[in-house]
Formats: sequence, C-alpha cells, structure tokens
Amino acid sequence: QNRNENLAVQEISEPELETMKERFSKLLLGEDMSGSGKGVCPAVTISNAITNLYATVFGQNLRLEPLEIEKKAMWKREMNCLLSVCDYIFEFIPKSQNLSN
Repeated sequence: QNRNENLAVQEISEPELETMKERFSKLLLGEDMSGSGKGVCPAVTISNAITNLYATVFGQNLRLEPLEIEKKAMWKREMNCLLSVCDYIFEFIPKSQNLSN
C-alpha cells in the first residue's frame, strides 16, 4: 500500500502542475498577483490555504478511519507545496549604517 501512495504522490498531471505554480505565486505574493505589495502577509495566506486544504480533505470524515489513498496523496502533495513556500519568505528590516565620512 505504501508503494501505491508514493506512486500517487509522484504522478502529477500538467494541469495540476500549472495550478500548483499559480498557487505558489499567489502564496508568495500574499494573493496580490499585481505585485504592487498590497497583498496580505504570506504567512496568513499559507495559513488560510492549509485551513482550506484541511476542510477539503477531512471535512466530510465523520468517523475515525483511514483516509482514501487519493485524499492522502493530495494532502501530502498540497502540504509539500504549501510548506515549500516558507523557504522563500523573507522580511526586509530597515537598517542604517553610519560611515566615518
């Protein structure tokens, strides 16, 4: 069964890949696709995306039971995508430098 799960995670279609790229961009830009800097904090965007993913994957489960392979693969794939964005988030901190001149 573990082998089937790994295969399901690795098999990503071209439309899914394009969707993931678009979502990655939205997450980094705080959902401001214009790039004007008026989006929300990327951490908030990621948090909202994880909440929505949770609702999609686990929202209909009324009993404690193993997830379907497809849903488990989707959870792993989407979480990997969402968390990989964290590697590219940085904060600009103003700093002044006094020179001897």
